[in-house]
Amino acid sequence: MILIIDDDSSVRLSIGLVVRRCGYDAAEASSEAQALVTVRDTRVKLVILDMNLGLTTDGRQGIEMLRKIKILRPDIPVILLTGWGTIPLAVEGMKYGAADFVTKPWDNDYLRTKIKRLIADSHRTNAEARQVDSLESVERNAIIRAIDLCDGNLSLAAQKLGITRQALYRRIEKYGL
Repeated sequence: MILIIDDDSSVRLSIGLVVRRCGYDAAEASSEAQALVTVRDTRVKLVILDMNLGLTTDGRQGIEMLRKIKILRPDIPVILLTGWGTIPLAVEGMKYGAADFVTKPWDNDYLRTKIKRLIADSHRTNAEARQVDSLESVERNAIIRAIDLCDGNLSLAAQKLGITRQALYRRIEKYGL
């Protein structure tokens, strides 16, 4: 099921038609409270979230709701939707875990493509990511621990890890350490 969160019933109806043409069930929410109950209590595969639920146009409501959704269900991809889109707003949304950002008015084919891609990516990565993330997490933590134990001496840390100094530099760059 795909959850559409927007205070405008015509937008919910229009996006619901797009969702159904993709072959998915659609649920609708017009308020934050209703949306959070649906996210918590149902098997939502994707959320399409309007950034402005009400009269404001600054996107703060959408950002705050995105943060709450990601706390409840960090695995759900969220597409942010707004008629008042700005680059800083899109960047902030991505920072808090949004999978994509679409401006109103949207192109139905474009939105359908995004929905299908995000759900396919989510299915593929949910199983794979646990294993890959855990391996990356173990490697990242081992590097951090080795560098700490060697008081920042990268040559000694690389030696303790059993890798070359150049390999350690590549991993430090990879993990943003």
